[in-house]
Amino acid sequence: MHNLAYFLWVLVMDDLDVKKIESMCICPTCPTYKAYGKKDDYIAFCLHGKSKNLAEHGCKCGLCPIYDKKKFVTTYFCTRDTDAKQKMAIAKQ
Repeated sequence: MHNLAYFLWVLVMDDLDVKKIESMCICPTCPTYKAYGKKDDYIAFCLHGKSKNLAEHGCKCGLCPIYDKKKFVTTYFCTRDTDAKQKMAIAKQ
């Protein structure tokens, strides 16, 4: 996902770089990820955005250490997209 929202998000990243975020990621333990039954194209959906393969079966985003560190407020990044994109969609309503 290389679009403007992604680049803006990366620009405001502080002490957590992409590799660190991916190493802290709990997405593979989530019911939604596990229900897919195989490895998805990537993890750290809070960074990369939604998957084209997953359907909602429960969410652990709020339990992730990255969630608190980045002060996210939305969830289901794997099916609904990044926190920034979800906030923009809500603001447009």
